[in-house]
Amino acid sequence: MTTTTSNEARTHWAELIDGVRVEPVHITRRGRPVAVLVDPEFYERAVQALEDAEDVAAARAARAEGGPTVTHEELLRELGIEA
Repeated sequence: MTTTTSNEARTHWAELIDGVRVEPVHITRRGRPVAVLVDPEFYERAVQALEDAEDVAAARAARAEGGPTVTHEELLRELGIEA
């Protein structure tokens, strides 16, 4: 993990941008964390994983409510999708 201050980040911006291909870069200001620079592919994977986790939690909550259910085939039929 690379850590740098916000002042150093301004001075060495190009190097930091190149460095995120290898590992995240943590930026601090007055000794406190303020940002993390990450590779775009890592960011997209992280966001997708969070969205997937939210979907799973929502599905579990819906099942716990005990409402009506439909089969996979019924859902496909309702959506007009051929199985």
